[in-house]
Amino acid sequence: MIKPELKPLNPVNPGYATLLLKGWKGGLEGVEISILRNQDNLYLDSHGGWVSGEMFLGLPALGLVDDVPAVQVGPSFIDPLLANRQAAYRLVIKDSMARDVGILAITDGLLSSQAGGENPLVVNSQALHVTPPAQPEPVVETPAPEPIADVPAAPAKRKAPVAIILAIIALLLVAAAAGWWFMRKPTSVEAPAPAVAPVAKISGPCGDDQMKSGNAMDFVKGCLRSQPSSAQLLDVIAKAKADKKCDVAQRLYAYKAQSGDSQMAMRYAQEYDPKSAQADGCFSPDPQTASYWYEAVVNQDPQNAEAKARLAELKK
Repeated sequence: MIKPELKPLNPVNPGYATLLLKGWKGGLEGVEISILRNQDNLYLDSHGGWVSGEMFLGLPALGLVDDVPAVQVGPSFIDPLLANRQAAYRLVIKDSMARDVGILAITDGLLSSQAGGENPLVVNSQALHVTPPAQPEPVVETPAPEPIADVPAAPAKRKAPVAIILAIIALLLVAAAAGWWFMRKPTSVEAPAPAVAPVAKISGPCGDDQMKSGNAMDFVKGCLRSQPSSAQLLDVIAKAKADKKCDVAQRLYAYKAQSGDSQMAMRYAQEYDPKSAQADGCFSPDPQTASYWYEAVVNQDPQNAEAKARLAELKK
């Protein structure tokens, strides 16, 4: 897994940055990347927009910064990422021989192009070009096996008296069952299983009313300003997930996990872990994203056996 990182130039030039591709083992030319936003599973295109299909963006030839492959990128790359600092971004990189993936880290100090007005083009910062995504291999459907025809059983040869005796026995059994039904004592009706208790109502800056009334970004900012504990924030996230406010849940997770909260990073990893991800929830199983956050937990807490075990399992 690579560790891509965006760092401001020195001196800072709004709208431009250095993209470091730590751990990239491929070549320096013919390199392409795709950027996936976790909040809505949209991909960055070459015009700074977000689209549903995966788009690979061609990079200029990479250079080396302290022996790390790197390239300078401009506003069409920087501005869309800085417009939503609470999101997490997955970067896939490939060339003709290698392919890798990692979660993009955005260093403090980056400025969008809007902060500097008209900026001169930085050397080696070129427009990104979209290359069509690889077409998936056609799926050949295996025809279902022909159903095995039922073989009719040979008709049994019964004598007439035997059939009459069986019919009389059947009538007696029916009469006995009817008598039992009418003579039995009524039994109590089993109570239905209790419904799952809803998440308790939350008040204050992180409360239900605030979540419903404002937009997601304003709510997240107001909630975080109140400095809730990790336990309180997990309650807010649970409420957001129950109400299908998925963007709120994702932004709260991302902010706390990126700020070094190992408990929140662990829970965030579990949301993407195929072993624990909930069906039809706000998060889709994604082993690579789960691995990234488990790795963050292990870096902060090397004694976390659960995170280490899941990380080892996902990397198999």
